[in-house]
Amino acid sequence: MPITPQDVANADQINGLSLSSSGDRVVYSVGPAFHAKDAHKTQGLWIADIGVAESARKVTSGLFNDRNPKFHPTSGDVFFLSDRHKAGSEPQIYRLSSGAFGGDPEPLTETKNIRGVTAFEISPDGRWLAYISADEPAEKDEEDKENYVIVWRAPRKLGRLRILDLTGRIKDIHAVVSVDQHVETCTWSPDSTQILYRLTDLPDIESRSFPTSENLVSIEEDGGDLRFHFSQVATHTHELVGKSIWTDPAKFYFLHMQDYASALELWTCKAAPRMSPARVAFGDTEDAMDLIGVDTAVAVEVACGLETRIDIIGSDKATSFTAFETSEDAFSSWDIKQVNGNYIFVVARSSGVTGEAENIWCGSTAAGTKGVLSSKLSSHHEWMAAKEMPHCVPFYWSIEDGTALQGVAAYPRGQRLKNLPTVVAPHGGPYGRDTAYLRPTVNYRYLLASHGFLVLSPNYRGSSGRGTDFARAAKGGMGTLDYADVESMLEAAIKRGWVDREKVAIAGWSQGGFLSAWGCTRPNSIWKTAVIGAGPTDWGSMAICSDIPAAEESTYYISR
Repeated sequence: MPITPQDVANADQINGLSLSSSGDRVVYSVGPAFHAKDAHKTQGLWIADIGVAESARKVTSGLFNDRNPKFHPTSGDVFFLSDRHKAGSEPQIYRLSSGAFGGDPEPLTETKNIRGVTAFEISPDGRWLAYISADEPAEKDEEDKENYVIVWRAPRKLGRLRILDLTGRIKDIHAVVSVDQHVETCTWSPDSTQILYRLTDLPDIESRSFPTSENLVSIEEDGGDLRFHFSQVATHTHELVGKSIWTDPAKFYFLHMQDYASALELWTCKAAPRMSPARVAFGDTEDAMDLIGVDTAVAVEVACGLETRIDIIGSDKATSFTAFETSEDAFSSWDIKQVNGNYIFVVARSSGVTGEAENIWCGSTAAGTKGVLSSKLSSHHEWMAAKEMPHCVPFYWSIEDGTALQGVAAYPRGQRLKNLPTVVAPHGGPYGRDTAYLRPTVNYRYLLASHGFLVLSPNYRGSSGRGTDFARAAKGGMGTLDYADVESMLEAAIKRGWVDREKVAIAGWSQGGFLSAWGCTRPNSIWKTAVIGAGPTDWGSMAICSDIPAAEESTYYISR
C-alpha cells in the first residue's frame, strides 16, 4: 500500500532528545508534524531506559505542546516548556517529578503571564533555573486589541534573563539582565556561579545581521539577597547559530559563519572580559551543525557529505575523536553524556536504505573509539510497516569541470531501475542537504517514490556538508551553478538508464521552489511539469521585503 498525503499530514515527529546526567534515561517529545489551521500544536513527553529495548513510554498526555524537556542533574525531575495552562498560549516552565512520571506537572513560572519563556537552563549543581522571557505588557489585554499597531524594529518584547532558586533559599524570581537589548541565549558556567548570555538588538532574525555581544554575569549570594557583577566578553560581527556551550572552566564554544554563504565552523573564546574568539575546526571540507557539552569537552554534530558524525573535541588532538558516525542512515536529534569514563549517546535514527522508520536508538563507546548503536528504545511510526516504503541509494556523479557531487535517489522498493518517470526534488536553503533519512515530512521524496516515481535529491553547490568553498559556490548567482548541478544529476541518471526522459518533472520548496520555477522557464527546458512551493521569483523585491534583507541582498541577489 503506497504512502498517502494523509499519512504525511498525520505523521509524528520526534525531537528534543535529552539524556539524564547518569545516562540511564532519555526524555524527548513526540507530536504531529502538522496541525489544522484552527488547532494548536500538540506534543507529548516520552521517556525510555537506556539499553532496554522498546522501553519508551509516554509520560504526558500529548494534548498540549510539551517540549524542550531536560532532566534535573540531581533529582532526575523533568523540566519542560508547555502551554498546558491554556492550550495554544505562550509556554511556561513546568516540572514533572521523577517519582511520579505520568502525574500532574508543577508550573514554575506564572501561568497567567502573556509573555512566554523562550529558553531555560538548569545550573550544573541543580540549584538555579535561568530562563529568558519578555516583560509583561502594561495592559493585559494589549495582545487582543483590534487596532494594535506593530512598529517595525521597535524595541518590543525584549528578552530578559531571570533566575529562580530551586532550593527555595532565595525567594522570588530575580531579573538578572534587563537592558535595552534582547537576551537571546544563556549558558551556565561549570561551577554554577556565572551565566554567559548573548545580546542582540531585537528579538528578530534580522538582528543577527548586526553585531552580537557575549557577556558574563557573576552571581553572589549576600544573606537572603543576590548581587550581580557584569562584564562583556566578546563582540561577534556576524551570525552565530545556536547557543554557546561552556564546559571547560576557562573557555566556551560556539558555532559561527563567516558570512551568509559560509559553512558553519567551531569557534572558542576565553570566558573573561574583552577576549578575541579563535576558530577551532570545520568549515573546510565538512560543516559543524550542532553542539552539546560533554564534561570538559564539547560534542559536535558534523555534516560530511551524505553522512553525519558526532565528534568529541577535547583540549587537544589526543582527547578528540569520533564517537559515532552514520552509515547510509541519518539522525534528526541526539544527545551524549560521559559517565564513568564512557560516552553514552542517543539518536533519533532512520534509514531510507533499509526502510527503517525514525526511532530512538542508543549506544556507548570508550574514549578514542567509534561507537555503534546497540539498542532500539522505541517503536514510533508503526503505521509504516503496512506501507510500501521506498528504497534509497546514495547517488554520486561528476560534472564536466571534475567537481564531484552527491545526492540521494529514491524509488519503489523492489522496482527495477530502468526508464522510470522521474521527479528531481532540490532541497531548500540553499544551505541545506539531503541524506538517507526516512522521516515523513513535506519533502516530496517518499510520497512520490511510493507511487512509482524515481525521485532524485541533489546536494547542489551551495549545500551544506562540503565546506565553505562549496557553500559559497553559487553566491550572488542563484540559478547558475546550483541549477546546473540539478540538471546534471538528471542527466547522470538518464545515462544510467534509470529515467524515462519524456516523463521528467522538478519539484521543490523555498530555494528548491525557486530552482523549479527557474528550470521550467529555461529555453528548451527538459522538464515536462514543475511543482513550486514558496519559491522566490523576484530577488530584488525579496531583499527589500524579507525579514533578513542583508542575507538576501549580499548572498542571493543576482547583481546586474
